[in-house]
Amino acid sequence: MWPKISRRLLLQELRRGELTIMALAIVLSVTAVLSLSLFSERLQEGLLARSSEFLAADRVLSSRREVNESWLTEAHERNLQTARRVVFNSMAFAGDELGLVDVKAVSEGYPLRGDLETAAEPYGEGEVTNGVPPLGEAWVASALFQSLQLDIGDTIEVGDSAFRVTRVVTYEPDVGFSVFTDSPNVLINYADLAATNLIQPGSRVRYNILYAGEADAIAGYEDWLLPQLNDDTHNWRSIDDGDAPLARSLRRAERFMMLASLLGVVLAATAVAVAAQRYCQRNYDVVAIMKTLGGSKAQIQKIFTLHLLLLTVISIGIGLLLGWFIQWQVTELVAAQLDTTLPAAGWRPYALASATGLLSSVMFTLYPLLRLIKVPPLRVLHRQLVGAADIRWLHWLLCGGTVYLLLVLYSQQWLLSTALFAGGGGAAVVLLLIGRLFIGVSRKAGMQAGSAWRLAMAGLQRRAGANSVQMISFSTAIMLLLLVLALRNELLADWQEQLPDNAPNYFILNVAEEKVEQLQETFAAKDIVSNDMYPIVPGRVTAINDEVLRDEVTKEDRDADEGEREEEGEAREGFGRELSLTWRNELPPNNVVVEGEWFGDDTTPQVSLESQVAERMDMKLGDELEFNIGGEVFRVPVTSIREVNWNSLQPNFYMIFNPATLSDFPATYISSFHLDQSRKSELNALFKDFPQVSLLDLDALMAQLREVISQVSLAIAFVLFLVIIAGTLVLVAQVQASMEERQQELVILRTLGAPAKLLRRSITYEFLVLGGISGLIATLAMELSLLILQTQVFEMDAVWHWRFWLVGPVAGAIIVALLGRLACARLIRRNTAQLIRTLA
Repeated sequence: MWPKISRRLLLQELRRGELTIMALAIVLSVTAVLSLSLFSERLQEGLLARSSEFLAADRVLSSRREVNESWLTEAHERNLQTARRVVFNSMAFAGDELGLVDVKAVSEGYPLRGDLETAAEPYGEGEVTNGVPPLGEAWVASALFQSLQLDIGDTIEVGDSAFRVTRVVTYEPDVGFSVFTDSPNVLINYADLAATNLIQPGSRVRYNILYAGEADAIAGYEDWLLPQLNDDTHNWRSIDDGDAPLARSLRRAERFMMLASLLGVVLAATAVAVAAQRYCQRNYDVVAIMKTLGGSKAQIQKIFTLHLLLLTVISIGIGLLLGWFIQWQVTELVAAQLDTTLPAAGWRPYALASATGLLSSVMFTLYPLLRLIKVPPLRVLHRQLVGAADIRWLHWLLCGGTVYLLLVLYSQQWLLSTALFAGGGGAAVVLLLIGRLFIGVSRKAGMQAGSAWRLAMAGLQRRAGANSVQMISFSTAIMLLLLVLALRNELLADWQEQLPDNAPNYFILNVAEEKVEQLQETFAAKDIVSNDMYPIVPGRVTAINDEVLRDEVTKEDRDADEGEREEEGEAREGFGRELSLTWRNELPPNNVVVEGEWFGDDTTPQVSLESQVAERMDMKLGDELEFNIGGEVFRVPVTSIREVNWNSLQPNFYMIFNPATLSDFPATYISSFHLDQSRKSELNALFKDFPQVSLLDLDALMAQLREVISQVSLAIAFVLFLVIIAGTLVLVAQVQASMEERQQELVILRTLGAPAKLLRRSITYEFLVLGGISGLIATLAMELSLLILQTQVFEMDAVWHWRFWLVGPVAGAIIVALLGRLACARLIRRNTAQLIRTLA
């Protein structure tokens, strides 16, 4: 019998619309979680696949020695693609000319991700090229044509082999962003490497194995391989590793989408909690009548439990369909705009969305359901009677535990979830206290105003407890919306600053001192704006405060006996390579002194350190550093530490000296400049008189980075849209939660002769005050949250967002007032008799 009653009750209330908010809240929670999860997962997979082009593979194993062949055999057995890449420095000869080059020997299949582009002439328009150089041929960078006076078809000698130059390399996906250590590239076939006889014991060479394949296969191979790697010899890399501009951008985007999605989960769960409370309250009379007709507590419990489960299942099904449809539409839009295809997602988003709907429905309705079952039969006569509230602590425990569980399930990061949950709980308590204070102040001010204001303030004070809870929900929803909006603007502004339209797209290196002025005059004549010229001197840091540093060891050293290695390991580890050292009086652009003082015109020998390298090497102000430049050893104190914007694509340095320290050393110069793509053909003639100058082209890298950032930007806009929808439903649910009490008040006021105009104004004023106070509190909470997120999560500088102090209260007042007016409009239009008949 009771299953039939439960089904009939569900159908009846669906027809009456009593379950609208409850169903919408569950549908929204499932829709938001599924669409966010599906889109985020698909986008992340697409971004990783796209950004893997910067490695030319999904993973790269780099080694100082030849890689164990069994590792390649295992990779092939796991259906992974592999390719070899061996990189080292060497001298290249062409006639009477010679120059230092980076030799890159690659096997068939290279690159596994991305495209290799070559041209038929130096600085020509590149085109996608399949395959690698044939045996006996070399493809070289444009800069080598000017330094070695080459033409297409000429021969260059590398080691014991000679290669015919047949193509010009214009873009290599794995070329990287280094400007100080990269010489012009010479690309040869891996099968030609042995004949050069360039790799000997002790040679500085990197053996690279490129891997590509399905994510699961890569992950399985990674688990198998990593325990066998030696940290001193091997380096396993993915696109997430390193501190390159792309890696930083992807990490920030991933953190943003994770945070925004978590906030969407919290908002959706809040809407379910509010709607569940209202639903059970609206059925107090139904339970009271059932009990007067002989219904037992067990029967009523079964009826409403099945009722809510049926509602939950139906709502979850609708939410899954709607969530899939929304993400499919947005994904198709993103794919069309970016001319790309996002990979399909797995099963996890569907399971996560279903669990969110089920947990939210069951856990948030458990306490209201217990109160509903305990409603006494006497409520039929005394409607003020409700179920006992002696276990209210259970309600807060269930709600808090459910929100925390959802955070952990969604993020799979208990530390982040704990921090968000603890911070949110503390903020809720503070918001509650501040809300009560503001309500009291508003009431005193409103009593001095007109009758509509007095009526509104009286309503605020009369419902102080309920309004405080509403204000928490309003403030939380507005705060999260402002938080996501502010973070989105911060990220996009940071990326725009990183890659402005006029960002330098060429670096010039190896400029002789006597050619600096001539090159600057040539730039001025050609209307090319370049950045400052920086002198470069290679040198090593050999000691810190008399403590000798251990430099990079050779292969022979690594083959030494264990006792010698342990003894060597006692020394403090150094940089392991020569550094590019520079000097100048003025503080460079994109540098900020955070400790000490910039030396300016002071002639006392001293050095300024970049903050990250100072932290990594445990250097501080006052330390004495010992340098070795060309066999000359000297010591200088550290007098300042700088923060450097490495995303500026301008020359930046770990160490900068004052001119009195290094100006006597012979140096070459480096700079960067911007040249429009339409003028690229001028480069060959521009540098014809400067054959020794090396030119590094970043155009292709910047174009690819911009494309990745544009994908992330669209994803952020989508996440923001869904969070706004979730926040709006929370506001609507909270407004609807007070409708029954407001309806009772309207009956009394209408009976006493209050006109509809007065009631409309008082309701508008009441929601204006609620929204304005909520917006102000939300702005304060948003600023405090941003302070922590910017500095601790997104690695950004903390700044105040003054415009939100106006936007938050004004937007909160307007939005909440509009929602309140729309929700109450139906009640105000009714006369007293109609209100009494529909009073629940």
